[in-house]
Amino acid sequence: MFWLLGDAPCKNPVCTSIVRTTDGGASFVGLPAPTAPLDTGSGGSGGSGGVNTIRFANALDGYVFGSNQEGPFWETHDGGELWTQPSAISGQGLLSFGTGAGYAFALVGTCPGGSCSNISLLRSPVSSDEWSPLNLPVPAGASIGAGMAVSGADVWVSLSASQPKQMLLASDDSGSTWTTYTSPCLSGLGGNLQATSASVLWAVCPTGMLAGLMRSTDGGANWQALTTATPLPNSVLLAPSSGTDAVLASAGQEQLELTTDGGTTWQKVSSPVTNGYWAWIGFTNASTGSALSSASSAPAGWPWPNGPLPEQLWRTSDAGTNWTGPLSIG
Repeated sequence: MFWLLGDAPCKNPVCTSIVRTTDGGASFVGLPAPTAPLDTGSGGSGGSGGVNTIRFANALDGYVFGSNQEGPFWETHDGGELWTQPSAISGQGLLSFGTGAGYAFALVGTCPGGSCSNISLLRSPVSSDEWSPLNLPVPAGASIGAGMAVSGADVWVSLSASQPKQMLLASDDSGSTWTTYTSPCLSGLGGNLQATSASVLWAVCPTGMLAGLMRSTDGGANWQALTTATPLPNSVLLAPSSGTDAVLASAGQEQLELTTDGGTTWQKVSSPVTNGYWAWIGFTNASTGSALSSASSAPAGWPWPNGPLPEQLWRTSDAGTNWTGPLSIG
C-alpha cells in the first residue's frame, strides 16, 4: 500500500489530489485531499506556500506538508477521509518530519526569510493530535543542518552550530533522552540524513560545489567516507534500502548506481528513463521502492508549458536493480 500526492485537472483551484493503491500500483483510488495548493517548485499554481509531501505511518494515520519551511501541515487519522491542521505546528516552519515506534516527530523553527532559529522538536502519537515539545538540547544560535532521521525508537537531529562540523543529537528512546555526537556534515552547508536501522545511517553532505557520501554503522558515533567513481553534485539523490544497499542518482540525470556492500563499490544499473531525470527515489523496505522521473521538457500538447513537467512513477522489488513502469495512475 502506498499513496501519491499530486494535482488533477479541475475547474476551480485548489486542484491538489491524493490517490492510494493497495496492490502495488496495479490500480489506484482517489481520496479527499487537504484544501491546500500544491507546491510544484517550478512555477505551478501552489508556489512556496503549498504542500508537496505525503507520508503515512500506517493505513489510517497520515501527513501532508510542504518541505520548504513555509507550507502548511495537515494530518489524518481515518485513512485520508478527513484532514485537519494541528495548532501546535501551524505558523512554524517545518524543517524535517519522521515517524517511528508509534510516534510522529516534527522538527520546527521560526524561519523568516529562510533563516531558521528557535528550533524545537515536537512529538505526537501517530493516532492522535497530541503534539508536545521534547527536551531537545539545542544550543543558542543553532540552525538547521542535515535534518532529522527516524528508525523505530531511534531519532537523530543534525544541527549547524558554532563549530566546523554540525552537531548530531541522538536518542534511542523516542526523544526522551539525548546523546551528542559530531555530524559528518559541515556547519552552514545543510545535508541529508537517512537511517535504515538503529545502527546504520547514511548521509549526503554538501562541501561547496560537490557533495560527499558518509555512512555510520554505530548509530552516528563514527562515520566513514564513501567513494564513488565520479564527483557528485550537491543535488545528488541517495536512497538507501538497507544497511548495505543503496541507490544513487545525480539529480537531473538518467543514470542510476547501486551499492550492495555499504558503499565500498558502486555499479551502474539499467535505467528505464530515456528522456528525463530522476526526481525522487525512496524505499519502504529492503527490497521494495518507488521513484519519480520528470521529463526534461514539456511534450506536445502538455497543458502547462510554463508549469510543472510531467512525471512518471516507477517501482522496484529487488532493491533497485530493476525498475518497472511507468505505472498508470489514471
